[in-house]
Amino acid sequence: MTAVAVVVLWRVAALAWPSSIVTIPDPIRVPIALLGVLFVICGVWTWWIRPGRWSAIFLVFALGSGVHWGGTIGAAHTGLELSLFFIYLAFTTLGEAGLLHLALIFPREKILGQSTRIALYAVAALAALVAPIAGLLPKTILEPMVGLILMFANLIGLLAGLLFLVSLFRVDSATRRATRLPLIVTSMIVATIVATLGAEGILLQQSDAWNLVYGLVPISLAIALVSLPHTVENADSDKRGRAHF
Repeated sequence: MTAVAVVVLWRVAALAWPSSIVTIPDPIRVPIALLGVLFVICGVWTWWIRPGRWSAIFLVFALGSGVHWGGTIGAAHTGLELSLFFIYLAFTTLGEAGLLHLALIFPREKILGQSTRIALYAVAALAALVAPIAGLLPKTILEPMVGLILMFANLIGLLAGLLFLVSLFRVDSATRRATRLPLIVTSMIVATIVATLGAEGILLQQSDAWNLVYGLVPISLAIALVSLPHTVENADSDKRGRAHF
């Protein structure tokens, strides 16, 4: 619950003190911030209703996305604003790593090795470690570092979507229906296509507004995880409901 409170406070602070690094047009600042809140609500609700490994990892994705959607917090001091921006990058990468983690184990009930888990979340940890000293680093280091972190986040997010698509065709029809994989994959495809066309200015004005369609993703994942039949349990969860990653 502490993590949820941090995300909500972050969203409120980002609205009150918008950053000059990540700019969001005024007409859609509040809707985009609410998109971040939607991710958090879906993640918390799923974890609360169906606690287990899948829902816990989905919550990681939801919390990271909750910070990402709505931008970072601005500050008068450049060093502080850079530190806040790297915290924002850490959460952004954490969210995408969580989505890839879920794609790797759902619905096959796999448990990833320690080295794989470390590799998944290492870049998010790096961004968090850099945050306190970001204002002290020269631009020649900061700019390529930011570029690499964002590229990594984008790549693993894309890979997660592809893995969900592969799973859709690899599992049997009964598992496909039980886990709502068609719903998950459809939401991801529709969101990606619409947001991409919007960003290119093909769909009306205010291109950033089309990012709101990404709200389909946490909704579909939440529906899929909460509505799992009891015969398709989170084999990841022990009798006390604790999640094992």
